Amino acid sequence: MKNKIFYMFLLICFSVRIFGQVGINTSAPNTKSALDVVSKSNNTGILIPRLTTAQRDAIGVASTEDGLTIYNTDEKCYNYYQSTNAAWLSLCGTYQKAVYTVNCANIKVFGTYTQGTSLNTSNYITMPITVTKAGTYSIIAKTTNGYYFEKSGVFPNTGTFTITLDASGAPVAGPQTDTLSFIYDGVTDTTCTSKTISVLGSQVSYTINCGSAVVNGTYMQGESLDASNYVTIPLSGVTTGGTVTIATGTNNGVTFSTTETITTSSTSITLKGQGIPTSAGTYTFTFITNGATPVTCSFNVKFNTTVGTFANPADRCYQILQADASKTDGEYWIKTSSSDATPVKTLCDMTNGGYTLLWSYSEKTAYVSPADLYGNSANNMEISSGDASRFTQNRPRNVVTANGSNIAGTNIGLYNDYRLSLATMQNVRTANPGDYRVRITVSPTDMSDTWGVNNFFRIKPTSGYDYIATVSASTCAESIVPASGKLFGRSYDGTTNTATYNGVNTPGDICPYVGSGYGNHFDAGTRIANNPTNYTVIPGGQTFNAYYFNNLFGFFGETEINHHFGKCGAGSDDYLFTTNNCSNTQLVPHSFNSGEGRVLQWFVK
Repeated sequence: MKNKIFYMFLLICFSVRIFGQVGINTSAPNTKSALDVVSKSNNTGILIPRLTTAQRDAIGVASTEDGLTIYNTDEKCYNYYQSTNAAWLSLCGTYQKAVYTVNCANIKVFGTYTQGTSLNTSNYITMPITVTKAGTYSIIAKTTNGYYFEKSGVFPNTGTFTITLDASGAPVAGPQTDTLSFIYDGVTDTTCTSKTISVLGSQVSYTINCGSAVVNGTYMQGESLDASNYVTIPLSGVTTGGTVTIATGTNNGVTFSTTETITTSSTSITLKGQGIPTSAGTYTFTFITNGATPVTCSFNVKFNTTVGTFANPADRCYQILQADASKTDGEYWIKTSSSDATPVKTLCDMTNGGYTLLWSYSEKTAYVSPADLYGNSANNMEISSGDASRFTQNRPRNVVTANGSNIAGTNIGLYNDYRLSLATMQNVRTANPGDYRVRITVSPTDMSDTWGVNNFFRIKPTSGYDYIATVSASTCAESIVPASGKLFGRSYDGTTNTATYNGVNTPGDICPYVGSGYGNHFDAGTRIANNPTNYTVIPGGQTFNAYYFNNLFGFFGETEINHHFGKCGAGSDDYLFTTNNCSNTQLVPHSFNSGEGRVLQWFVK
């Protein structure tokens, strides 16, 4: 009886150990584990059943428990069974290959295929697939024409799926029809061979004449472009028709673009403008053509400013040039005064930096004008006496205030007898004292006229006297009236303590006399040394010595050689430069320039 009780006790203890925690090589198995195996010598492990893939599959799906684990000797990895998908899964992070079938009839190809054009996201294939066994897949749809489609991934469970094969490459040849070949996990489908793709011929091909672009419309700073703003670019040949897509970069707030269809008979394309110009000036627009052979082209667009127009008169020519550095010489509109915005037309010298014309008159005007205009009597070219000759007098002449053309040359005759009002002259200065430019010229509107280029002075006082300020007279102090320019093409520089003429030091500088008893002129006289190097050859071959040029610009009342302004008698040669001296009463206008002779002009900046 005692033995039976003992054996029953052992059986109970054993049962507790079996159905509680089981420990191998340990008397205290982990309480969280049903089985705790300890390596007795710390150099042994545990082996679970080792099966090949075939042996594993022979276990049978219906009888396989969820979570059953084996070591697959074929895969060299642990497998476990997942009852949800009724499939063996790998613990190595990969699925086994899926089992699936493809519905070839419902495969669809999307996108346009053109010879030489790379495929993109619009080119793809959709494929319906029925999966009977979850796992990995890799599908390729190949052509022999430089492009293909592919997709790989995992089917996590069985069922019907539609997958998308992405395109790569570009058709090499065309036009032609390409047959697709489908490969599933390395195995070619020999039954699905009817799917084809039509490849178009080479993409649009054309030759563009970049340098012959024609810019149409008016482009104004701050004004939105409209349908009148476009650029026409000729095509010299279209070998393959198609769609032309062009867009320039944005410049000055504006872009030009087009998307249009051309054929072999097309002769041009049209780029439409968009945007609001932010500034005036000339801007370059660049684009790259599409097509078989892309090229880079560019064209220039000039954006205008309203400053200097009748509707928006400027304070001065310099302001117009600052608004648009591409402005050229010509007639523009300025304000009558600082307090009066009434437009007044005048001539702007943009070539030399934005000078505004103040006063302009020809030899003939000086010769025939009445005494109250320039202070001289009729048939007398002495234009110095009397206060009327000074800038400080308000004696406007032929001022134009009616709207009209802003193009220089439309009224050249205007500048044979022209003068702004005193208020306007005072307003156009950028600073006081002003920066003056005086010249003798033949063409009053041409800043490149030979005489004007070779016979001029620039006078910029540093302080004190200003010609159109309300003061009595000028002085001849070099420190406040520095002068530089040319006489008969020879350089004169009086801006230093020792002035130079024709590269030779002279005793003094050019002195201005305005309303000081000498009238309105520049005096050189003996300030240009009597030096042989100062001899100048003039048209006709004669020579003269600059020493004898006294009253250079404006006053001609002394008996000495001076053929800048007028000539000695009607019968005298226009180009005679000898010692022919004559008084101011003998001077008459030169015969050129329609009898107006040369023109004396004063500008300020």
